[in-house]
Amino acid sequence: MSKSLDRVLQPDGSYKWQETELIHSTASVEPEVCPAPEPLVPGELAIDETNPEKGILTADFELMTKAQLETYGRTIGIELDKRHSKADLITELKNFTLAN
Repeated sequence: MSKSLDRVLQPDGSYKWQETELIHSTASVEPEVCPAPEPLVPGELAIDETNPEKGILTADFELMTKAQLETYGRTIGIELDKRHSKADLITELKNFTLAN
């Protein structure tokens, strides 16, 4: 085996240069594979039962914070200003989604 010159901590708190054995693991390491995460959508999603098309998901803006509204707006292509009130942000989002 090969050795390496390393600084080793001594009981009195000082360091001393010593030759130490290199430790190599013989076990093969397999990478851990995790499933891909589901896409995250800010805010709560609920099925809009008033929509005739079943299964349409809509964001409930009233449950979202101003930061979540701003993030959601960016995902759909509108830049919102958090300095405005939450009601103003919701109005801007609704107007934008109706226009597009």
